[in-house]
Amino acid sequence: MQAPPRLVPVSDVPHRPESEGTPSVEELDRIAVPASIRRAPRFGRVVGTGAGGGFAVGFLCGMILPNSTGLGRATVGILVGLGIGLFGGLIAGVIAVGLDRRSPAYLKAAREREAAASAAALPELGDGDAMTNGPRASAGDGPQDNPGQREERQ
Repeated sequence: MQAPPRLVPVSDVPHRPESEGTPSVEELDRIAVPASIRRAPRFGRVVGTGAGGGFAVGFLCGMILPNSTGLGRATVGILVGLGIGLFGGLIAGVIAVGLDRRSPAYLKAAREREAAASAAALPELGDGDAMTNGPRASAGDGPQDNPGQREERQ
């Protein structure tokens, strides 16, 4: 038996060069960008999504279901949409608070460690009065450097 003919790609897309393998740890350390992952919900977005979804459902219900009032369908749709949107936002907010309270304690401890590490990385101000006393005098400019200099200068 004869081997089947080799298939040739028909695409016009240029071929990517083959990679030399996986990068080394040193290469990954050099190009990696530190990032933090947010696991807590963003309350505004969650409540907005709940309110928007509730409004859409309420508006469609107001437009589709039979209307027995003297108002037009659009007015009824908007009013029902606003009412259900309010409840949708409220329910979404309750869900977001529940998700936030269940965030694990190790995440809160990691945030505290990160805050402590960033505070330790800040330079020391020295005597603590640098902010209230104004700019620092250079060495030998005044009696604050050596109390014995006061008598010599006067």
